[in-house]
Amino acid sequence: MTPRLTGALVGAALLVAAAGTVAATNGGSAAARPAPAATGDGRLVLISGRDDHGLLAAERVTLRNLPATGGVSTGQVPDGTLARVVEVRGTWLRVSTVEAPSADGWVDDFHLRGGVHLVGPPPTCAVPFHGGTVPNGEQAVVLDLRDGHARVRINRTGVTDWVDRAAIREIVPEHCGTPTPDEEHEHHHSH
Repeated sequence: MTPRLTGALVGAALLVAAAGTVAATNGGSAAARPAPAATGDGRLVLISGRDDHGLLAAERVTLRNLPATGGVSTGQVPDGTLARVVEVRGTWLRVSTVEAPSADGWVDDFHLRGGVHLVGPPPTCAVPFHGGTVPNGEQAVVLDLRDGHARVRINRTGVTDWVDRAAIREIVPEHCGTPTPDEEHEHHHSH
């Protein structure tokens, strides 16, 4: 290697090292900057005011302007409100309600449920679904909400259909007991 080429390579290496040092000391390094916030995936979630035992602890859940308990309230929404995930930062998600009352803000994931139960009217609490019915308490994911109806996907089967919005619940009410084996067989005839 010629002295001129060696000098050029050493000079280039020094420039690269100096640029890295300047970037790191001036906050230009990717390692020195906080990671960009993850964006939401658009899924629908149920906002919950219930505790770990399913008991109603708060009829309204506070949304905040920042992803922290110290953030200022941007509003409160009733337990059981459906919202779309807009942004995610750790355990905090920014949501925007898809039904009244209209609200947008950050909430800890403790207050969000990705899965719901389908509950129809008494006495059987079965839910009309895909040409038949599903038993009360069937677990599902909400995919869309329009005109008082929710498009859901049954976790067990993967089948999707539209159900009345009122059928979307976090927990199964006591008046809707577990179906007997005969009732369960009767309700699954369409699957």
